[in-house]
Amino acid sequence: MNIQRLIKIGTIASLASLAVAAPFSLAQTLLIKDAKVITLSDQGTLQMGDLLVKDGRIAQIAEDLGNVTADLVIDGRGKVVTPGIIVPSSELGLTEIGAAASTNDSAIQDTSIGTGFNPVVAFNPHSTLIPFNRAGGITRAVVVPSSEEKIFAGQGFAIKLTGDYDSVIDKALVQRVYFGEYGAELAGGSRALAYAQIESALRQAKEYSENRDAIRRGEWRDLDFSIPDLEALQPLLSGEQPVLIRANRASDILQLLSLAKQFNLDLIVEGAAEGWMVAEQLAAARVPVVIDAMGNTPDAFEKLGARLDNAALLHKAGVTVVIGGPGYAGTHNSYLSRQGAGNAVAYGLPFEEGVRAITVNVASVFGLEGGVLAPGGVADLVLWSGDPLEVTSFAELVVIDGEPQSLENRSTRLRDRYLHPKPGTGHGYKK
Repeated sequence: MNIQRLIKIGTIASLASLAVAAPFSLAQTLLIKDAKVITLSDQGTLQMGDLLVKDGRIAQIAEDLGNVTADLVIDGRGKVVTPGIIVPSSELGLTEIGAAASTNDSAIQDTSIGTGFNPVVAFNPHSTLIPFNRAGGITRAVVVPSSEEKIFAGQGFAIKLTGDYDSVIDKALVQRVYFGEYGAELAGGSRALAYAQIESALRQAKEYSENRDAIRRGEWRDLDFSIPDLEALQPLLSGEQPVLIRANRASDILQLLSLAKQFNLDLIVEGAAEGWMVAEQLAAARVPVVIDAMGNTPDAFEKLGARLDNAALLHKAGVTVVIGGPGYAGTHNSYLSRQGAGNAVAYGLPFEEGVRAITVNVASVFGLEGGVLAPGGVADLVLWSGDPLEVTSFAELVVIDGEPQSLENRSTRLRDRYLHPKPGTGHGYKK
């Protein structure tokens, strides 16, 4: 749908029209006026300010930009602008229906150790989960594989939620590994064996890097892992690629800190339900965590110490906190990381840190663009109807790379179909 058919360029736009419009490229400049702007940059929060977007970047942010004109002007009075939400761990574009194997491309079986597995070629930008989560304010996401057999799940990548075929922005962003209870299960029943497998793989990857030519010529001892897997581990050893390792129990986290120190890994701990117990050690090691801020039920023995103020206690100790979606159906409900951040704030995390935990902290930890609103930065932003961490607020405008995105998705189409049925789409029966 052409955006010019919905609004008059150069006038105050109807957000209801933008919500259903397809992304447009005709408007080179976008101006939001008189909104509360949470920049998360040195400019702080403007209680009432203007924000100008030009050619996909933030051009200016000020309390009053005066008579600046733009192709599209939006009245932001009573609304809040934040950077776009970034998902730290998901399977967006790799899974559709959990119970339908044919719709899942996130895991493999019968392979070596899995480090060489990169599912990016299976990414589907037209997954119904992408517009659904985009409507919840998500502009970028980290997509990681899962595993049903190996503790090394493989490599993750990053995407923009535009739904375009060129929306992958980093094809080999992070390596995902399982430790803790699930890692022990995958390794054969013991955490000790899971740790030994991780350590052995890293040791042999280091051995391979020091003797690559001889090994490739067959003039070296037989290693336990394939060359593609050992090659995939090289960026971890060089510090070029972070490793996302899942662990929840405090003692497991301490073991991972020791492993990271031994191999000089850029470690990110995923889960960290008992992270608050070892917050000082995490802070000292400068290791960030990705947590489910709504997970306070001990649904596993490794989470007996889970508590709702985990994020607040970790932040207080100096740990970089990243908040993801809920553990159950996390990919389908990735947008609920915003609710998780709100819960964390309700339990002691400062408000701005709650917003950071779903935006700039994710970008910083994974080395992505976005997460802040600053002149020269990428124009990924959301205009909210109210407090961005309040569940009754909703995204009225989502902008990625300077282009307003459609907020229409399967759920809204179903809603509208039955809320306002058209001839031929009513009930199939009559009372």
